[in-house]
Amino acid sequence: MRAEEFEKINTGAFQSIMTPDVKELGRVFNSNGHEIRIVGGAVRDLALKKFPKDIDMATDATPDQMIDIFKSNDIRYKPTGLQHGTITAILNDTPYEITTLRADVDTDGRRAKVKFVKDWKADAKRRDLTYNAMSIDFKGKIYDYYGGMDHLQDKVSQFVGDPNERIQEDYLRILRYFRFQSKLEDPKWDGKTLEAIKNNKDGLSRISVERVWSEVSKMLISRNPEETLKYFATTGIDKVIGLPVTNANSLARLEPTKNPIVPLAVLVSNPEIGKRWKMSTEQLNHLNFLTAHKAKVINKESAIELINAGNPKKYVMDLLNIKGKYNIVDVIRTYEKPVFPLQGRDLLAKGMKPGIEVGNKLNDLKSRWKSSGYKLTKPQLLNLLPKNK
Repeated sequence: MRAEEFEKINTGAFQSIMTPDVKELGRVFNSNGHEIRIVGGAVRDLALKKFPKDIDMATDATPDQMIDIFKSNDIRYKPTGLQHGTITAILNDTPYEITTLRADVDTDGRRAKVKFVKDWKADAKRRDLTYNAMSIDFKGKIYDYYGGMDHLQDKVSQFVGDPNERIQEDYLRILRYFRFQSKLEDPKWDGKTLEAIKNNKDGLSRISVERVWSEVSKMLISRNPEETLKYFATTGIDKVIGLPVTNANSLARLEPTKNPIVPLAVLVSNPEIGKRWKMSTEQLNHLNFLTAHKAKVINKESAIELINAGNPKKYVMDLLNIKGKYNIVDVIRTYEKPVFPLQGRDLLAKGMKPGIEVGNKLNDLKSRWKSSGYKLTKPQLLNLLPKNK
């Protein structure tokens, strides 16, 4: 199907992004003899009648020509990625990234050397998946050079052109493919694409562990990660990136979560993967807690005790999600951890001399307080102090 055969989009989502500022960008580029379109994921979302989170734009104007346009129209701008042809225009304090059309000159399996072009189809060809290669002008007309709309309707992800070539240009595209597949409802799996992934899987070893985790983390909290992970296994991706997938079916039992650490903790028994993927300290602590406790019996009392022991409430609630103890979640959500009623100055006021003994006695009293079920009051605890003679 040719691009010009597509009808214009006129959905509420499209109208919502066509703000006065966006229309002004279209006007100034067009009046200077250049074209500007919305590209990438925003077009895919609009085609699915979704509201895009981010809007990326492309133009046939060179970076220098963009700068001239902005200067002559008193538009603030920042050369945020000038070496890549990206300039950010700022209208009413809202940034808009605009990138010059590009074509690949050479690639090394991760990054490409590019040249600026004026050919929209050439720019689309360098993108990964067909529905990510579409563009849309400011009147709502979709330009689809590689069948992306058909693939969206068929619920299948396909690379632009030869999948082997696209993957070898950037091996991260393997994980992006799986991430996008996991976002589709009841996706179809193309045999030729899966074969190309299997044949090129070892190229993922060239990708930084941070980028691997970035893609996997998004996939884990998508629509259907359990099915996607099965194809990790059939293509051998699980072995290359070191992600166990034998528990993939268990992910279907989880309540929806925006934290990828929760489904990851279902998959792994050893939290060492967190260090290997260079997670943040918070993510590592979260993963360590979940993997350490997920095999233990948990009920309302033990969940409360975990909070009383100083573990974050969200950790415990995520553990309950993994264990399927959904009926306890509301109890924990509203639970307030008891606060030890004594401080060092309370002991000093009772006549104890400053020093290490104050800390030791506080610890002793705290142990007694815990043993009482956190019920001993401040006066009762102070009465446990030795009487001064």
